[in-house]
Amino acid sequence: MTDLIPNLDGSSRIYAVFGDPIAQVQTPALINPLFAAAGRNLFAVPFHVTAAAFPATWDALAALPNIAGIGVTVPHKIAAAQRCDTLTDTAQAVGAVNSIQRDGEGRLHGALFDGVGFVAGLGDAADRLRNARVLMVGAGGAGRAIAHALAAAGVARLDLMDLSPQSIADTAAIANAAAGQEIAFPAEGGRFDHDVIVNASPIGLKGDARFPVPEAALEPGMLVADIAALGKITPLLEAARRRGCATSDGHDMLTAQIAIIAGFAAGLPAGTALVA
Repeated sequence: MTDLIPNLDGSSRIYAVFGDPIAQVQTPALINPLFAAAGRNLFAVPFHVTAAAFPATWDALAALPNIAGIGVTVPHKIAAAQRCDTLTDTAQAVGAVNSIQRDGEGRLHGALFDGVGFVAGLGDAADRLRNARVLMVGAGGAGRAIAHALAAAGVARLDLMDLSPQSIADTAAIANAAAGQEIAFPAEGGRFDHDVIVNASPIGLKGDARFPVPEAALEPGMLVADIAALGKITPLLEAARRRGCATSDGHDMLTAQIAIIAGFAAGLPAGTALVA
């Protein structure tokens, strides 16, 4: 059995990944090769943890010395944040985590890397964010983390579009606090004079939902990012590419975020990517 998992032995450490459902979670498959390439005796293992089982499962695994950390996805990001001993500034501001590092004394340090992963995933195009006018569709959990990162990246204005006015207000407050000034506002209907458009909502996942920005508003100089596009081309990205826009999809964000999560799981400071 150990031939199938090289280096798995009594000194191996585990990065447990909680989710419900869990079958679709790609973290273990993506992060384990990074651990191996960096020579870390560390393995990510998925755990199907329901909301009802979360407290007991968390307590049991958090008590084990060979647990390096815990990754969390839906629906546990908020509950996990409430159980951490410390939180990064982003996690504190958003009230959620997606990665927890367990230190040698058993203390749990929570971080949220959705936003920093999004910006890092843009690559050289991240330079476009400074002083940019940004429209973001979706002000939920991922949107809040991205809004925090956009503010830190120096965007000039962030217009928010969501079905929930409360979500818009909460996300705007997070972005404004991060920027130290008012930069985030509810989007004005019919106004699309933006440099960057971000889809942080599920719109487009099924291919039949109409994106609220008309294709005619997509200009060649725009950067259009769609975090919903994970393994497929959404109608928004298809239209953006047809119009000559620079684009980024969910794989860009995920790939950048995985390297950062790997570093955190391996004990590196929050935001540091694990490299071979």
